Amino acid sequence: MTLSVARYFWVMLVVIGSSSYPEAADVNVQRGTALANACATCHGPEGRSTGVIPSLRDLTPNALHDSLRAYRSGERTGTVMNRLTQGLDDADIDAITAHFAAKYRP
Repeated sequence: MTLSVARYFWVMLVVIGSSSYPEAADVNVQRGTALANACATCHGPEGRSTGVIPSLRDLTPNALHDSLRAYRSGERTGTVMNRLTQGLDDADIDAITAHFAAKYRP
């Protein structure tokens, strides 16, 4: 049941957030932008954290992609990332990675 609640949360973010970014030409980037809105709570606006939580915009696309997959599989542990990534499928992770790769290059 927890997985379905997490999945519902991410799907709702995509549905609600996708209409907020009509300027995004690439659908995958647009979807990633909607999903990445949830990241800002901890990782800061535009993926730039001011605290001890890592800034996402400073990661290479491969590092971000690999980190999200590692959190989801349990290979990497964190305080909330393991739970949040349970609601993401491979397409979601690809979309989030595409968003940060398109917007912010280290």
